[in-house]
Amino acid sequence: TALFLVCIMAATISACSSNKDTPQQDFQEVPGTKPSGDDSNGEAGSDLDSGDGAFDPADCTIVIAMPVMNHPVHRGVQLGLVEACKELGYQYQIVGTEGNDNNEVIAAAEAAAAGGAKGIILWAQDETMVPAINTLKNDYGVMTCVPHFRYEEGSAPGLDVNLACDPASYARAAADYMAEKLDGRTGSIALTQSGYTTNETLANESFNARVAELQAEGKLQGVKVLEPVVEGQTDVTESTDINASVIQANPDIIGAISWTGNGPVTWSNAARKCGYEPGEIVIVSMDYTADNLTELEAGYVSALIAQPLYEEAYQAVYNLDKLLRGESVDYWTELDAPLMYKGGEDVHDPAYYQDILKRVSSTFNS
Repeated sequence: TALFLVCIMAATISACSSNKDTPQQDFQEVPGTKPSGDDSNGEAGSDLDSGDGAFDPADCTIVIAMPVMNHPVHRGVQLGLVEACKELGYQYQIVGTEGNDNNEVIAAAEAAAAGGAKGIILWAQDETMVPAINTLKNDYGVMTCVPHFRYEEGSAPGLDVNLACDPASYARAAADYMAEKLDGRTGSIALTQSGYTTNETLANESFNARVAELQAEGKLQGVKVLEPVVEGQTDVTESTDINASVIQANPDIIGAISWTGNGPVTWSNAARKCGYEPGEIVIVSMDYTADNLTELEAGYVSALIAQPLYEEAYQAVYNLDKLLRGESVDYWTELDAPLMYKGGEDVHDPAYYQDILKRVSSTFNS
């Protein structure tokens, strides 16, 4: 009896020590979802089956890990995750940070993987996050996907699925649009961005290259493209002030391109602040948020680049579903990012995106 009591005490001490020493990750997640492997009675479920050997999505959690997770643009991406997971029967989690710290996003993704997630969609906005993809694959055995940012196959070891639009294509389309709208005008075009992400660097390079081609064809004569300026993405007031300073420093400004989702608002606000009327500065920027569509309707924004925000995560879930079932999918999928403007038809019509925005609002109470 004494030996039995000693064993019980040792096991209890060991269990308490293990719980106490488990590191706690500092990240946010959408409430109301359950971790992978949990079932209704709180006991650990089987890895990927429902008890009879058949694959059961209800036993699996798919996670998206993002910076600035409450940004309206990112909510559009997250809606794709939520709706696809509900359609297919997966559990889901949305984790990340309010700020833009990649290390915090990686920590959130690894915590989700350690908690039993079977697939992780990682917002790997630059190459500093590439090692984390390999860690998720090798240390935790999860299926991995990066949306929105392109990584050539083999450049990100451990990456199973990569899907996005092509920044070079939409940057060239933006340059062509500028050439049409600025025909006969001379002056400067400003470029601003959220930071130094892979997409924005490529967009700047492609925009400048296309402008050079157009000028060689006799278009955009007397137009100069300014050096890119970082306006940020988390503080609209600060970004507005930065863009206003660009206007004040370049009184010949006739156009502005912002590669960030706040750009339509920050540039419209800056134009108002500096006394410009709608359309005096031809503003082209990103994404179909409600505020951005308001500025398009007001005439301060001339066109929006409709990145396939919803489609990126929606398709990612369906691709991960196939991989989890043992099927194969293409590593790379290229999605479209059409220009949206008043008078456009189909995917170029702002009304096309209103239904997505309604679902974002109802899903996230925004």
